[in-house]
Formats: sequence, C-alpha cells, structure tokens
Amino acid sequence: MSKKVIIITVVSLAIAGAGIFGGITAYRNYQNNNLTAETQLVSNLNSYFGENGTSSSGILTNDFSQEVYALEDKKIIEVFVEEGQTVAAGDPLISYDMTLSQLELEMKELDVSTSNSKIEAAKKQLEKLKKTKPVSPRPVAPPEPVIPETPEPPETPEPPERTGEAYNFIQKGATPNDGKGTEEDPYVYLCTPECYVLGEFINDLSANKKRPIYVSLEIHKDNKLTERLLSAWEIGGDNGFPQMAQDSRWSVKTKSQLIEIEEPEEPEVPEPEVPEIPEPEEPEGYTSEELSKMIKEKEQEIRDLDLQKRKEELELEQMKKVSNDGVVKAEINGVIKNLGEQDNLPTDGSPFLTVAGSEGLYVSGALSELQLGEIKVGQTVYANSWESGKSFEATITEISQYPEENSNAWGEGNPNVSYYPYTAYIEDTEGLRNGEYVDLTMTAAMGENRQDKIYIERAYIREEDGKKYVLKADENNRLVKQYVKTGKTLWQSVEIQTGLTMEDRIAFPYGKAAKEGVKVKETE
Repeated sequence: MSKKVIIITVVSLAIAGAGIFGGITAYRNYQNNNLTAETQLVSNLNSYFGENGTSSSGILTNDFSQEVYALEDKKIIEVFVEEGQTVAAGDPLISYDMTLSQLELEMKELDVSTSNSKIEAAKKQLEKLKKTKPVSPRPVAPPEPVIPETPEPPETPEPPERTGEAYNFIQKGATPNDGKGTEEDPYVYLCTPECYVLGEFINDLSANKKRPIYVSLEIHKDNKLTERLLSAWEIGGDNGFPQMAQDSRWSVKTKSQLIEIEEPEEPEVPEPEVPEIPEPEEPEGYTSEELSKMIKEKEQEIRDLDLQKRKEELELEQMKKVSNDGVVKAEINGVIKNLGEQDNLPTDGSPFLTVAGSEGLYVSGALSELQLGEIKVGQTVYANSWESGKSFEATITEISQYPEENSNAWGEGNPNVSYYPYTAYIEDTEGLRNGEYVDLTMTAAMGENRQDKIYIERAYIREEDGKKYVLKADENNRLVKQYVKTGKTLWQSVEIQTGLTMEDRIAFPYGKAAKEGVKVKETE
C-alpha cells in the first residue's frame, strides 16, 4: 500500500513539473510574440570605406625648368628677355623696384611662420578627432504637447430698451407712451413685468421746478395699453422723491429698489497639467556621423592652410632671390616660354615666365605601410589639380624603403600607421605647370573585390563561449543567433569575414527585445 502511495506521489510531481514547465514556456512564447525588435540592413550599417586607400598632396617639380612669379606689391621695372629666347644660367630675366624690400621680406617670413603654427595646431586637432570614440546616435526629442485653450465665459447681454411698445427699463429722457404729464392726464409708460426705472429718471422729475410732472408707470396684460391694467406706480407731482443714486434701479412691479447681488468670483480654473516629458539626455561627445564630418572639414582646413603656406613660401623664395639688387636671373639653360605682359601681370597664380628645359614633371606623395605589399613601382597614381580641378595620371618610379616623419598623407585605416614617400612621373603635362599643387590618390592593387567587405560597429557583436555572434532576422522574420568570424578592427568597426551578407538584417543585441524568437521590423 505504501508503495502505491509513493508511485502516485512521484507521478503527480512529474505531472505538476511538466505543467509548470509548459506554463513557463507558454509565457515566454507569449512575451516573445508581444515584443518587436528593430533591424537594419547590413549594407546600411557597413562602415567600410577602403582601409587601404591613401591620399596625399604634392607639388609638381621639374629640375629642368624654372618658373618666375610676379611678386605681390612689387613693380617690374624691366624685362630682359623675349618669348622663345634661349638663355643660359645666370642671365638676367627681370628686375624689380626694391624700395622697402627688407621690411617686406621680414613680414613675409612672419606670414610663413604663422601659417606653419596654424597647420601644426590643425594637425593636432585632427589627430585628436581621429582618436575620439564615437557615442551612440542622439535621441530624437518628442513633439511639444498641445495645450487646449480655456474658452472665455460668454458675457450676459443687456436687455433691449423695449419689448414691442413696453419698456424693459426706463432712463432719463425716455419717451412716454401716452399722456400730457398733468395730474389729470399723467405721462403713461407701458412697462413689462420685469421693468425697472433708473434713479436718473426719477431725479429728473424732481428737478423740474416750473411745474410738477405726473408719471404713471403701468403694467398691462400682454404688454398692451388696450388690455387690462395689472398694476401702476404713480410718481411725481407733490410726492417727489429725494435725490438718489443716478445708476440705482427701482422695480416698477414692487416699487422698491433692486439690490444688485455681487456675483461670486469665478473660481480659478486650474490650468490643465501638462505631463512633464523628461528631456532626452544627449550623450556627451560626437556620433560617428558628426566625427566623420568634423574630420573631413579639418582635413580640408589643413589642405587650405598648406596651400596658403606653400604660396607664401614660394613668394618668400622669390623675394630672397631678388633681395639684393632686384634682378631675377636664370638658374638653368633653357628657352623662355609663357612670357607675360609687364603692365598686365597674371592674377590667377600662374607664373610671369618659364625657362623650359625638359617636358615631363615629377611629384612626390606617400603611401601607408599597409600598402607596401600591394603598391609596386609602375603602378598608376591619380593626380588632381588644386587650381584647374583636372585629373592626370602619374606612374610610380620609386618607393622609399624608409618612412617619413610629419607626412601629409592620410588614409581610412589605422591612424597609427607609418607612411612611406614615393616619386611619380607625369608624362602628359598639358594643363599643368611646374610648382603647381595636386592631390594624389591611390588604392591597393586591382583584382580584389573590396566592395564586398563588411565592417560593422563593435556594439552589434556579442560573444558566447568564445564565439562571436549577431542577432539576425531569419526567413520567418524572427531573431536568431548568427555566429560570425571577425577580422581586423578599424576605428570602432570590426571586419566580418564570414556569417553575414549585405542583404542580411541585424538587430542591436541589447534590451528586452534582443533575444531569439522575437518578431522583427525593418527600420531605416
């Protein structure tokens, strides 16, 4: 008997346990069905810009040509050469008026020093921006609540003076309906039952000293004199009233003064309470978009400052060459080309004359250490003119084995990499000139399809038992764990080597809705 009891007890516990487990499972399913997770396309979250692309700037040079620029605020007093003339090194080309030359030279040196300081400060600010960790996107402020306007209470309108022929109230100067004002034939005023007489009317009767005036204030049935008289109030004559308040009111029906009852003050209607909506706390710092914009603006500022500095350096160099006697001499053997007019100096930054030797031009740039295994001598570099905006191709002729300090190159990858200088040759120089500044752009060797690379923010990746995963929407629009293989880290983004495609949709893996089985919706 005891064994049966034990068996029954065990079975009962098992059934109860199954019921509890089933209830928990059902409750979890209920919760999941009532949660919704937002997802975004991987292609929209992809932050890859090509980590092996590098840009830099350089100046076009040609050791076999010399360009002479007209100095600002300097007058050319003599030109010693002509277009197409052959000159030798040391031959005079032009001469300037050198009044105040030493003072101008010192001011130009100060300009160059100031520009250098500005560039160094801007570079430090750029480096700080590149190392700044972005914050989460800022919350959108809720709309302002609409407060309903409290309607004004309507004003009680004054009654009209008459209703038909009957008076509602009688004031000074009111015209009688009948009579002559004598004792035998008093003035008759037809009144409504609610009619009242103002004190100014009664005072006016007493004020008449020439003869007594008799008045009969009468209330008739249906407010008609031809109908039965209901009541009458005779005033005037010898039974005049004492002076009374002009605006006092006297009831014709009761022959007594109407006492105005002060209306109670309207209770203050409390303004509707506006629910206090807490201001969304903005995270301190900058989002990824803000940082990207600030970095681009700072890079443009550095390029503009660098262009200004190079222009000032070029002017300083020209000033030093003519600081003694004001004569500019040929530095190489060559032919005079592009000779300007003495009385119409160029204002677009072009040289006044050129002593041309050979045709080609060289430019120096820099590449990232990450590109050393991919960029080779003979590869094409793209040059873009700062002045004309035209693009040109250059061929790399030499890559240095040693990195350079204070490089003006920048890339989208690791900010701590070193940069190696290279030299490229431009054969087709039409539209270019010696000393012109250009932007240089290069990418890694062609062949690898870099458009398929995926980099997503580190926050979207979680780890479990040493494995990394994301929360992805499956074909049933439910969240599932998707394990991924990661690669390099660039800024705050991680490379996804396997496990995701551009068409997949993933959710932010934190919060109540960040779990498997939850329904998903796509957001932009």
